[in-house]
Amino acid sequence: MSGLHLRDEANLSFAEDEKVSEEYQYTPLPSHDHFRVLELLPGISNSIVRCRLHVEQLVQAEDKYAAISYVWGNHKDKVSIVCDDRIIKVTVNLADALRHIRDRTRSLLVWADAVCINQYDDTEKGHQVKRMGSVYENGEEVLVWLGKDTEGIAEDCFNLIRETTRYLDHQLEIYGGVLEIPTITSVCPMSFDKSRWANFGELISMSWFSRLWVLQEAGLAKQCRLLWGDNHLDLAELDELCLFLNFRSDLSNLGWQGGPGLVYDIFCAQCTYPSGKTWMDTKPAIKEFRDAMRNMQFLDVLQSGRRLMATMAVDRVFAFLGNPLARKARDGPLLIEPDYTRSLEEVYFETACSLLNNAREAPGLLTKVEHHSNECIDGIALGGEGFFPSWVPRWDTGTGHYPIVYPGEWYSADGSKKNFDAAVQTDKSLQLPVIIFDLVVWTSDIIGEDNLSLNPDRWSEDIKKAQEPFIDSLFTRVQQAFTLRCFDRCSEPLSAMMVEEAFIATMMQSNPESVDYDQANAQRSYKAYLQAVRQLVGTSTPQPQTNFAEKHPAGGSPFEFQDQAAYAHNRRFAVTKSGRFGLVPHLTEPNDACCVCPGMQVPLILRPREDGRYGLVGDSYVQAVMNGQIIHLFDRGELKLENIVLV
Repeated sequence: MSGLHLRDEANLSFAEDEKVSEEYQYTPLPSHDHFRVLELLPGISNSIVRCRLHVEQLVQAEDKYAAISYVWGNHKDKVSIVCDDRIIKVTVNLADALRHIRDRTRSLLVWADAVCINQYDDTEKGHQVKRMGSVYENGEEVLVWLGKDTEGIAEDCFNLIRETTRYLDHQLEIYGGVLEIPTITSVCPMSFDKSRWANFGELISMSWFSRLWVLQEAGLAKQCRLLWGDNHLDLAELDELCLFLNFRSDLSNLGWQGGPGLVYDIFCAQCTYPSGKTWMDTKPAIKEFRDAMRNMQFLDVLQSGRRLMATMAVDRVFAFLGNPLARKARDGPLLIEPDYTRSLEEVYFETACSLLNNAREAPGLLTKVEHHSNECIDGIALGGEGFFPSWVPRWDTGTGHYPIVYPGEWYSADGSKKNFDAAVQTDKSLQLPVIIFDLVVWTSDIIGEDNLSLNPDRWSEDIKKAQEPFIDSLFTRVQQAFTLRCFDRCSEPLSAMMVEEAFIATMMQSNPESVDYDQANAQRSYKAYLQAVRQLVGTSTPQPQTNFAEKHPAGGSPFEFQDQAAYAHNRRFAVTKSGRFGLVPHLTEPNDACCVCPGMQVPLILRPREDGRYGLVGDSYVQAVMNGQIIHLFDRGELKLENIVLV
């Protein structure tokens, strides 16, 4: 605090019974480079919060304050704090945060948006919101206020996280990779007490973890601590555990069965926020993951926010404009300027157009489309207000499936030799060059990742009653569909073994043509999974993982297949006219077209229209197509390139 000019503590003359009624009056900031910092005065117990506001230049205040990240709470439920002998109304949750953060004997410097920004001055608020990224980045640390520990579970919950990550990080040091650690079983020296893990579930379901703005607030921090009542935990500890939970279903099956919640999604996007010093470098798994995610695109950041909460739908774009990936080039202009006067349709359409004009982002735009109704596939053909073109992603509708393309994926349906080229038309349709290579003739029911789990408690009631593993019934239906609809059309009919191999490769979204593909290992993992899941049929409680996991050596774990197949969630298994297998969007129907677009990593599914145009259904994995095979057929003159129009 030495860099800020604070008044002598002896000048304080507050008394607890002193009546303060006059509201605080903000004075304008000298420039856009200035901001207010809050001096939080000492206090005890539930006494009223007292503070002072200081105006400083942001660059001169670096590392001299802590920025608070919190959920505002009910805007109508406010209490008074005393600031410079005047009253400021804040939400109850912020008052609780300030009360818990303050020290008993000395002043602390903090920053909280509701107090440090004049909420009644829209001009100031607009300028300060643009600077918020710098405020969180320049602070000594970010303090995340989760709320009061009313049930007295925070201490044990935080201890569970520390204990678990300590053991897992030790295993990581021994084996060298998250996926290289042997199968985790109930004999491992970890706690699998379900009541303790239920407390973990309470933690990651707290409202702070669903806020859109936390991506930036915590992502830019040098240090970041979670405060739950009087207990604290480094955010790095939680993210480390959630990374393991995301990639190791054997761990989630034994402990918390709900997975990492939104914590993993948030962390993925936070990896794109650069910082010279960051808490993300303090734990081995998240540090390695962050380094691997440096090739993320702005589209991936937008995707990560789709499941988070935002008061205004346009903030699903605007909230990320502080990210360096949101610029057309390094230190260049923003992809889109924030303008709250524009409609949601205008903002999303303009964002999509701007991304199409960016060589780095354009090839991935159409892969982020996910529709929730067939009307969305009709796009602008429906006419009227409120309808989006089918090719424009709806970042406000959440996400039901995993994208086929992730940063670093091997997919190269275009052969990695072509440039992406698309042109927006005056009616907001999109002209696109494509190679249509097949038609869908059959689709399965929607695949749910819970029904692929090795924990029967997660299975749907229909699967439990069927007395047959979901994977067995799915494979049976695929075999039948292949035989009935396309066996006689294939120039090289597949044997039963080849059908199974194609099925496994599709469910695991593998690349059988790669020299690195280990078909024998994929078969072992699949067989191990079948053996394990068949053991579970008819049981009322899950079998201990030691019953099947320890029987399989490294490379043959049933969890390897389960983890890969889980990415088929909310998609359908498809069989095409020429006998290919695929994983397609859940709205895919027979007679939808499969195409490859030059410059794009994965195939698209299109809905043909009577007027000759198409609606975009979404991205897909199609077996024996993902490594440039269609482009090779085109180069040999066996397929044609045509310009289509997406409505």
